[in-house]
Amino acid sequence: MYDGSEVACYDQLRLTKRNFHDLCTMLRERCGLSGSVYVTVEEKVAMFLLVVGHGLKMRLLRGTYKQSLGTISTHFSAVLSAILSMHGEFIKLPDANVQPPDDYKWKWFGDALGALDGCHVDVSVPVAAQGRYRNRKQAVTTNMLGVVDWNMKFLYVLPGREGSASDSRFLCDSMRTDRQDAFVVPHGKYYLADAGYTNGPGFLAPFRSTQYHLKEWASSQQQPQTAKELYNLRHSRARNVVERTFGLWKKKWGILRTQSFFDTKDQIRIINACCVLHNFARDRQHMMDNLLLQELDNELASQPIEADDANSIRSVQVTNAWTNFRNQLSDDMFAEYVVAHANLQQ
Repeated sequence: MYDGSEVACYDQLRLTKRNFHDLCTMLRERCGLSGSVYVTVEEKVAMFLLVVGHGLKMRLLRGTYKQSLGTISTHFSAVLSAILSMHGEFIKLPDANVQPPDDYKWKWFGDALGALDGCHVDVSVPVAAQGRYRNRKQAVTTNMLGVVDWNMKFLYVLPGREGSASDSRFLCDSMRTDRQDAFVVPHGKYYLADAGYTNGPGFLAPFRSTQYHLKEWASSQQQPQTAKELYNLRHSRARNVVERTFGLWKKKWGILRTQSFFDTKDQIRIINACCVLHNFARDRQHMMDNLLLQELDNELASQPIEADDANSIRSVQVTNAWTNFRNQLSDDMFAEYVVAHANLQQ
């Protein structure tokens, strides 16, 4: 499949042919993944990608690769460990001086480094633990904190919390100073967050009790009438990058859409590995991924609007300065908007 057509390789392995071979080279030369007389590195990686790309059971690979179930499992674990060893190379917090792309959506958010949200991923857990992992939709999931940049790449991920855990409490946990992998926001910078998060230093949230979601604006067919409405509309358009990132990530890696047969610890490791693979491929195969994004955007437009989690973040304190910053930003937006519309009507 990796020596066949480009489309076949992407459909089966979720990577273009060049990216597949680049990944194999990287895992071989940097991570020490080795082949043998009986199986090549390429075959090991292909087995892994078939499982995580489509949620295939390993037993389905026995006929294709003429390997025992135990051997295939060993190869899978070796590739998983090798990919995870590159986590720090492909997923890392940005430099404080990074600037958003030259796009009108980000015009008013020049000090933003990206956007964040929680993402639920289906998991299999022992019956005794299912209550803790059951989310608001009654599905058994793990909640992953995902922070992304404007180019739809992960900057920070922290999966593993029970599905019942709120996004806001999870963010609080990620910022603990005793964590080696703590999530840190540089002074003077911020991330866009939804209304489930406190509007405080480092996290710019929308105004509550004001129309926000893009689908609400599309269905109402109305223009913003106040500064808060305009701010929320532009905030939603910019923050949408995190929803599209999660959607593309899940669409590419099918194991994230179904309950897995791995134990809970390995499921969390697989989630992390899929984040690494997402970033590895993101800059390299825009053309192929854009086809999936077109499908994704149609799906997002038809999904029902969920109620926001109203819990606040204990690690982020509301300050007068930050409240005033958001108020001034919304006023400045609206002032320019009013002038621009007045000029169009002349």
